[in-house]
Amino acid sequence: MPEPRLLRLFDLVSEGVFIGGIDAEGCVTASANPYLKLMFGLAADTPDAEARPFAVERFVDRQARDAFLERLSRDGTVRDYLLRVRRADGSPFWIEVTALAEPAESGLSIEALVRDVSERKNLDDQAKDVYHQLLQAEKLASLGQTISGVAHELNNPLAAILTWAERMSSNPTHETTAKGIDAILAQAERAARIVRNLLTFARKRHTTRAMVDLNLVVRETLSLRAYEQRVSNVVIVEALAAGLPHVFADPHQVQQVLLNRVINAEQARLGANGRATMILRTWHEPERDPARPE
Repeated sequence: MPEPRLLRLFDLVSEGVFIGGIDAEGCVTASANPYLKLMFGLAADTPDAEARPFAVERFVDRQARDAFLERLSRDGTVRDYLLRVRRADGSPFWIEVTALAEPAESGLSIEALVRDVSERKNLDDQAKDVYHQLLQAEKLASLGQTISGVAHELNNPLAAILTWAERMSSNPTHETTAKGIDAILAQAERAARIVRNLLTFARKRHTTRAMVDLNLVVRETLSLRAYEQRVSNVVIVEALAAGLPHVFADPHQVQQVLLNRVINAEQARLGANGRATMILRTWHEPERDPARPE
């Protein structure tokens, strides 16, 4: 019979204490302290036999339970073993288990300390998310600098091509040569627009909202992907509504969102079929316009 002082300690300790057995199919509780019962959403005076923290139905992932049992069987002990389990109401939470186990007639006989580490796990996950966001932001900043540098380098030769093409097109010449010069001029102007879009996309800037032509933003965004789409066998069908009213937005942010959606769609379709046909559509529903007068 345990000493009264040990029984008081068992009841007062601020960690879950479990003594019992566990096997592939279930869990039998010999003793469970009040803290363990409260941790699992049970009343402190719940009969010990009903507090079964390692029962199959407590585990969010059955394979995690199997791995836990295998580890106990192999090593006879675990320390700070992380598990995701369910409370009595079915809500999931994280626990850490430190336990000793011995073979029994059926399964394992174990003595375990159980800690609720949900708050710490959530903080760890948030810290990882922030780290990944910072890492991604650093990569994007580096990419932006690279894009900006390349675009600036392209500006000089493009300026020279445009200048000489404009001069040559202003002088009378052979018809075939004139067509060639016009083609050079048109493509150089197109390249210059792409370079301007790249510089705008890469430039660090504060949020600035204005009345934006959404169709224009769509076309400028597509121009950034034109080469990749051509070599990757991606066909773009534009279904842009005529007379689309301007929207009050930051065109740079709209372009970033749209570019991400386009790239994601390309990757999904190419991954499934090796080719893709994508329709970009804009439209306006006046009846859903909150600014529409009654």
